[in-house]
Amino acid sequence: MTLSLIIALILVGIILILIEIFITPGFIVGAIGFILLGIGVYEGYSTLGSSTGNVILISTSVFVAIALFLSFRDGAWNRFASKDTIIGKANNLDQINVNVGDTGITISALRPTGTASINDQKVEVIADGDFIPANQTIEVVQRIDHKIFIKKINI
Repeated sequence: MTLSLIIALILVGIILILIEIFITPGFIVGAIGFILLGIGVYEGYSTLGSSTGNVILISTSVFVAIALFLSFRDGAWNRFASKDTIIGKANNLDQINVNVGDTGITISALRPTGTASINDQKVEVIADGDFIPANQTIEVVQRIDHKIFIKKINI
């Protein structure tokens, strides 16, 4: 294998890894890129000898390290971060009048968490057991911190 073919393998491998990082999520393209890098370095050692193989290995490692360093330094990863504000909230039990033994109706399905209406207040609840569909009668069985635990009542 010639030096130009080895360099082409390594460059294609690096390009595939960059495509994996910045364009296509998943694993396949990046894995193929790493395989091509490995084949290029291996062929460099086996075809061109250990001194040229060492140069290929070191230059490939330095190039990949510089690319990773620059991608972290320049904030290239910021476009992958979510900029949405979380609008959900935990129950503030100081403002909610819900006590053990109170009954209500599930607004959403509880898998095991969801929303229920208890004492005409919309609260987040946790089912004490399995799935509970919407519009089911429930009873508060426990309150711990901001969590309200409920169970289904069979009427």
